[in-house]
Amino acid sequence: MLGPRLLHVSAFKKQHTQAVAPRRVSGSQEEAFDRDAFMQREEFDPLSLSSFRRDALLQYKNTNQSEPLRIGIFLLVALAGTCFPFFAPVNAGIQYYVAAVAVAAVGGFLFLREREKRTKQLQRLQREYGMGNLSLEMSDPVTRLVRRKALRRMQGQSRIIALYGSELQLKAALAAAAPYRCRFQQSSVIVVPVPTGAAREADTAAEAALASSGKVRAAASWLGRAANFEEWQNYFEELLEERGMDSGRGIWVALNFKGRVIGSNFGVPIWDELLAANPPRIPLVSTEPACATAQPKEVLAAQAEFYKALCGGDEAGIARLFAKVDDPELSFALSVDEQGLRSNLSNWGVVLAEGARPELVIASQDSILQGRAKAVTTCIEFPVLGPSLLATQVWEKNVQEESSSWRLCSHRTIPYASQVEARVALRCDHRGCIAFGKQLDAMR
Repeated sequence: MLGPRLLHVSAFKKQHTQAVAPRRVSGSQEEAFDRDAFMQREEFDPLSLSSFRRDALLQYKNTNQSEPLRIGIFLLVALAGTCFPFFAPVNAGIQYYVAAVAVAAVGGFLFLREREKRTKQLQRLQREYGMGNLSLEMSDPVTRLVRRKALRRMQGQSRIIALYGSELQLKAALAAAAPYRCRFQQSSVIVVPVPTGAAREADTAAEAALASSGKVRAAASWLGRAANFEEWQNYFEELLEERGMDSGRGIWVALNFKGRVIGSNFGVPIWDELLAANPPRIPLVSTEPACATAQPKEVLAAQAEFYKALCGGDEAGIARLFAKVDDPELSFALSVDEQGLRSNLSNWGVVLAEGARPELVIASQDSILQGRAKAVTTCIEFPVLGPSLLATQVWEKNVQEESSSWRLCSHRTIPYASQVEARVALRCDHRGCIAFGKQLDAMR
């Protein structure tokens, strides 16, 4: 009788021990944690007399191997010039001392200039790696489950574009971003709005920009939410303070897959230029269908009609589609010589001429309604020669007339392909087209 009872007690103890045994962290997880903690520790840098994160110092050393040597040489030159008077020969003239002062002054000036330049680079790297500690929340549009991740854990998976500003500024930036929803997915880009005021202002701005809370949920694949909101605010406020700007000013920062800053500036981003700098993660195909959520369909039909006229050289069709409204950006860039004979504007007769007109197919069309009288379409253009292009069209409609059709206000294209640097963007209205220089300016 004792044998089964002892066996039962032994089994109970074994199960109980397994149930309460502490969960052990795997070796790889513990190693990664220790490595991250070690690299995030600050280390004193004697040259700048400041402390910086170890990963920032390591990144600087890997990318600027010759710069510390140059700074050291300038320091030695300055010290040598300073010491020359103490070792001057007895018969040294005034020229000797003037030369010593000049050597010390030039060496000291170059040393201080290069040292300041190095310190600024380290400060920039410090900010970039510090941004990796910030976290965001992503929700699943179907299950609505929320995942929280630190930005450094998303490296290699997602690019980040963080927006900082008032509720109105965020609304304007997100409304301008909405037509590129499919492109954000193609480029693995996540947009994170961070308001200058209360955290709820980000949700309010998103709902106002996308027209409803349902569309905000549908945008969960590219629209993130700042977690630990105060840390994001502190990051941007410190960035503005370093730049000598007023607190609360609208600013954006874009990170690549490695978590490095590829661009930042004030105001609303130029979204197609940012996407050109963050090309598709996988090659695009010319057979990709239109986005399933593209609405309204009649705008997609108007877009198809535009490309038919463009590739067919139908100048009358182009004139019929365009609204007789001058595009402000095109007007600003328009220049004509003093004789009025030469211009940087190519009229539609030149654009559609035989041998000059584009030969292309389009795919991945999308359209989004922004109010009753405005719509924006995007698509990917595949020319016979050259890289794929991201195209954007802005349309308007006279809602006072029931029979009114959608009219084209502007058309814009920019290279959108891996390993292709977009240097120019083409912009067109009813007058013709102008090639613009890229406006994206990295503020480091």
